[in-house]
Amino acid sequence: MRAAVLTAPESLEIRDVETPVPGRSELLVRLKACGICTLEQRLFTGEMKMPYPLVPGHEASGEVAAAGPEVPPGFAPGTRVALDLVMRCGMCHYCRTGHSNMCQNRFNANQRVLGGFGEYVVVRPSQAFPIPDGLSFEEAAFAEPVACCIRSLKRVGLRLAEDLLVIGAGPMGQMHVLVASRMGARVFVSDPDAARCAMAKRLGAFAAVDPMGGALAALVKEHTDGRGVDACVVTSPAPAALEAAFASISKTGRVNIYTAYAAKTTIPVDANVLHRSEYAVTGTEGRTERDFHQAVRLLSFGMVDVKPLISRTVGFGGLEAGIRAAIAREGYRVLLRHDEP
Repeated sequence: MRAAVLTAPESLEIRDVETPVPGRSELLVRLKACGICTLEQRLFTGEMKMPYPLVPGHEASGEVAAAGPEVPPGFAPGTRVALDLVMRCGMCHYCRTGHSNMCQNRFNANQRVLGGFGEYVVVRPSQAFPIPDGLSFEEAAFAEPVACCIRSLKRVGLRLAEDLLVIGAGPMGQMHVLVASRMGARVFVSDPDAARCAMAKRLGAFAAVDPMGGALAALVKEHTDGRGVDACVVTSPAPAALEAAFASISKTGRVNIYTAYAAKTTIPVDANVLHRSEYAVTGTEGRTERDFHQAVRLLSFGMVDVKPLISRTVGFGGLEAGIRAAIAREGYRVLLRHDEP
């Protein structure tokens, strides 16, 4: 089979490699689409380290090619599935307490991870989520990032009819808009890019604004009687975004730091302000199986429409260019289509 193998930072090779063989209780899945996420971008640039060589890709979908004899019913060859390609051990403290996104062994050498940039992967049935015929493989590849947004909004405690500020209107910010709107929130968006603000409003944001020059503060005050928003999700890695978050929330407000920051970035808030205003600050890392299941249902029911976020698709021949385009913020999501040249 073909696979895009990352051998070193910025060194991606398309190789013919052996097709994996599923065990008795495993599935072989022929991949159809895989998103190029921030994780893959950071692996490509070397900002994030994992042992080389590796086959990146974790936002994937495809169809079952073969099933081991001990696989439960529901996964016959041809079954269309969205895939959760970060494995959990199921045995550590975090897995056993409902926080499998924190699995202590998810990146160990003996755990299969990623692999979405190959033509086939072997997975456990618990990693495969059947999808309807009406959902395209490209859309199904959004199940993983949508699941991360679901996790994020749970962490920030979003409730019906609350005001939510999303800082950053890149792909993940836009997906937060989609999910939060469906949850009944009034969503404000902050981003310096006018086109991204326009997209956020198209996807359901109540208002979107360039934060420069005090526009964000004015917008929030105008529509909340000066209180501030109930909750804020930060999807931008700019340190100024953290300052804006705490300047925009009300007393008892909540902030979730969704994005990763440079090492040793600190939260710019006085501890006494946290104390007196009863702020709550959380973070988000990945998603659980339940989050993934809920994301697949949202997509399958047509409750969130991710099609506007598909900027382009590439085959193996254009994959490196697609990764570089994603790094350059050209559009939203670039996807690998395994059947394209």
